[in-house]
Amino acid sequence: MGKKLRKALLPCLIMAAILGTTSCAIPGGVSTAPTDAPTPSTPPQVCRSVEGIPVVTEDCVVVDPEAAMAENELYRQRRALTPEMRAHLDSHLEPAREALETLGEPTTATAVVEAFGSVGLTDAVQTDDNGNGVRFGAASPQGGCLFGYVAPDGKVDISTGGSIMDGGCLEMPGH
Repeated sequence: MGKKLRKALLPCLIMAAILGTTSCAIPGGVSTAPTDAPTPSTPPQVCRSVEGIPVVTEDCVVVDPEAAMAENELYRQRRALTPEMRAHLDSHLEPAREALETLGEPTTATAVVEAFGSVGLTDAVQTDDNGNGVRFGAASPQGGCLFGYVAPDGKVDISTGGSIMDGGCLEMPGH
């Protein structure tokens, strides 16, 4: 490499190092770009639509917003229960309902947890007390959940089912 070329190339290489680029060019057609350098790719864009029909090109993807929203809500779905799990949960359903119905008005999250403890469900009790009643989810050691709501007036709504796909028994509001 000639002295003149090195003198012209040095500032270019220093700037490339400072700017974090992989190449630079100097007058005379000389380039420092590696020949096998990957070319940056841009992520595909959503295909535009004309009268509701997507216009598909190489650089776009078709998106179904309703399917995407349904997929986004999958975390709320409950897992299936085996017959053994259902039988075990059913054996706790009425005792838990009775324990929850004896709570004072308005009830608290702590009182709900204690009510589940009184019927032998102490492992994973989740509550959400927003000041307008208490939502709850109580996991059974054999699998599955008791979940529902204790209203401010003491009325109890309780059901059985599998854990939600996110894990646990209580789905978070607005999540």
